[in-house]
Amino acid sequence: MLKFLLAILPLISIIFMIFVLKKSSIFTGIVACFLTAAIALSPFFHSSIFDLTEPIIKSSLTTSVIAYILFFGILLFHLMDKAGAIDGIASSITKATDDKIFQILILALGLSPLIESVSGFGLAVIVIAPLLIALGFSPMKSSLIALISLCIIPWGTLAMGTIIGATLGNVDLDKMGMGSALMCLPIYIYYALLVVYIGVGFRALKKRLFTVLFVGFILGASVWVCNRFVSVELAGLFGSLTVIFVIFLMIKKRNTTHGTASLEKESNTIKNITPYLLLIVLLFISRMVIPLKNYLSRTFLLTIEKYNFELSILYSPGFFLCIVCIFTIFFYRLQVLEISESIISTFKKCYPVIITTFLYVVVSEIMSEAKMIQLLSLLAAQSFGQFYVFVSPLIGAIGGFLTGSNTASNTMFIRLQTETALHIGMSPILVACSQNVSSSLMTMVNPSRVALSCSVCKISTDENEIQKKILFVGLGTLTIILIELFLFFIFR
Repeated sequence: MLKFLLAILPLISIIFMIFVLKKSSIFTGIVACFLTAAIALSPFFHSSIFDLTEPIIKSSLTTSVIAYILFFGILLFHLMDKAGAIDGIASSITKATDDKIFQILILALGLSPLIESVSGFGLAVIVIAPLLIALGFSPMKSSLIALISLCIIPWGTLAMGTIIGATLGNVDLDKMGMGSALMCLPIYIYYALLVVYIGVGFRALKKRLFTVLFVGFILGASVWVCNRFVSVELAGLFGSLTVIFVIFLMIKKRNTTHGTASLEKESNTIKNITPYLLLIVLLFISRMVIPLKNYLSRTFLLTIEKYNFELSILYSPGFFLCIVCIFTIFFYRLQVLEISESIISTFKKCYPVIITTFLYVVVSEIMSEAKMIQLLSLLAAQSFGQFYVFVSPLIGAIGGFLTGSNTASNTMFIRLQTETALHIGMSPILVACSQNVSSSLMTMVNPSRVALSCSVCKISTDENEIQKKILFVGLGTLTIILIELFLFFIFR
């Protein structure tokens, strides 16, 4: 029992420091690292000081992969923002129709996932919430809809959290992507219903129920199709652009007149989303043209066998994001000052996440090296048996809620989840998907995300009210995941 308590203490300490003591993620990570190292060196786990060097090196290598993608993803957002492209996309969408339901759906299930797919960080809230207010929605409604719009997070920053989760959990990335997409499909329909209900009420929702259900289904289905037939990294981008395209087609069908002004608007919209379209084309070609795929994945391949590390510098999404960033600078003719300001803003946003992720990966690697995770997974398997499958989304949800990051949550918990699945003879893919989806979607309930949303909407005094409302949304999400797992458990 004492050994079990020591093994779980690092995870409890993280929860306690973030949730009770309200400490920052970086401070929490530092304390958790030292605590985990001390426990590993204790007589209960028999590790030596030299055993701790390998987890630190492994963590540095894993974090470098994250930083490569993250930096250029955030930089692309800032470059496009400086060029006015983000405002241009938003303006095109909001001016396309005065239909409130279409406005909500295109912003919450189209534009927000588009921004989040490339940049992450919940930056979509900063764009979406003010637009909703400008369209006449109350600050309270705008804040809630903007938080719910962070629904593409399993594929945020080109699926960085999912990629890291698959790596640390030792599961197939494509299968994890498809499984997560399948699990998200009914959730996206639930979110479509929810954002329209919040925005315009039940009566208006009832009148256009089929349209709302269809758009939610389109987002989920297109994300699954991209995971299945193209790549996991592209799924969020593909899904969001598909939703925007489909809604624009619906708007065109409802409109009876089309003049030159609308053609000009379409031309401007295409110009504004050109960097995203280029990113999709580059990633699509690199994943689908097999000779090119083989060349890119084998050229400039950084391999360190001792630490089971491999990075294809030219095949990584980070490389294509870098190309698109360079293209964006020339395409929009950005000035040196605008470029330097974008780089500075990117560094400011990147370094806290990179440091936090590194610290949590260190905790995970030390726990694995000292056999703490194996002990916890064995005890979880013995305690819950086959019913552990219903515990897995709760663990993921706690991680997402506390850290506000799918990447951080997956680094903390996914290895425990997959190890437990192996002990009970269940597919690790199932619990990995459960961890990934619940962790991702509960980040919208994270207090820092709620505070950001309230700050943007200038309703900081209503923060507690927003927190309570979005918590109910999170509980609804978890209920859907548990129902899905129950159906799998019954019909497997």
